[in-house]
Amino acid sequence: MKRIIGRQGLPALIVSIVALVLIAAGTSGATTTASPVTRTFSFIAKPGSKAATVVTIDSLSINARCDSRGNPVIFAFSFANSADLFGRIFDGLGRLHVVKNSSFTTKSRGVGLSTSSGDFDATGTVLFERSDGRVVTVNYAFDNSTTLGKQNLCTVYGSFVAS
Repeated sequence: MKRIIGRQGLPALIVSIVALVLIAAGTSGATTTASPVTRTFSFIAKPGSKAATVVTIDSLSINARCDSRGNPVIFAFSFANSADLFGRIFDGLGRLHVVKNSSFTTKSRGVGLSTSSGDFDATGTVLFERSDGRVVTVNYAFDNSTTLGKQNLCTVYGSFVAS
């Protein structure tokens, strides 16, 4: 059988194939924002408090309240026609709680962003994307009534970046 490519031509062929793959991948519809919005938020309330909105941006709304025992209750809602919401929460015992909703729309019920594991000192990160490429990243923490020097309050606080 006759060789079409010699030993010297093989590396050039590999480099060419990789370059073509990179060029094709680089032409996707990626969107970047020159000046994203960055904000912080803090919610501190007594047990049995009413829900308060802590984040509202780019069709994402997050509210927080304290239940009757002083545990934080956090929910996310979408005002977008189509969006995704993914995240992870780590509680104080190191357990992972996963948040996922790839059909997050105006018709969706709220998605829980707090835990029901009985350990309410936790941190979380949630990523929200609309179908038009707008993205919001929320980093947050929450704690129950033993927080802030055992003042019988619950707290939800953090920051978000939106494109």
